[in-house]
Amino acid sequence: MHPEEQLSAYMDGELEEDARLEIEAHLERCPSCRMLLMELTEMTRSFTAEMLALAEPPGLENRVMRAVARENRIRGLGRLWLLVPLLAALAFVLLAVVAGPVAVHVMRGALAVGKALLYTTSHAVSDMPVLAAAAAVLSLSVLAASILSLRRLLRSAAV
Repeated sequence: MHPEEQLSAYMDGELEEDARLEIEAHLERCPSCRMLLMELTEMTRSFTAEMLALAEPPGLENRVMRAVARENRIRGLGRLWLLVPLLAALAFVLLAVVAGPVAVHVMRGALAVGKALLYTTSHAVSDMPVLAAAAAVLSLSVLAASILSLRRLLRSAAV
């Protein structure tokens, strides 16, 4: 059995002592694996030489540093946006605590005014027969229109 899959780990010195000794013994007996190891070694050397010969484009380091700084600013704003809802909730609670009693007082006043208007209107309608009759006619008209609309709706749904 040929250890082709382990040759890369052998070249990188990643194997345990026992596995390394087995591969070395196999390489002594197997010319095709020795040739494969030499090809892998040459390919690694060639690749390393090519990579070292490559020059980075001008200004690459500055562009990378600006991109990192921009990303850090964006992440910093992300943390700030976590703070905004908390501050809004705190402001709401403070407003409710401070303005709550005032709002309750205003609501009580509005309720009293509403009651007074309802009382006045009901007495005005009952004291003036013309208004009472007009209210009754209007109520009956709305009821009749509602019944006719409902009938039309039910007929169209049945079709």
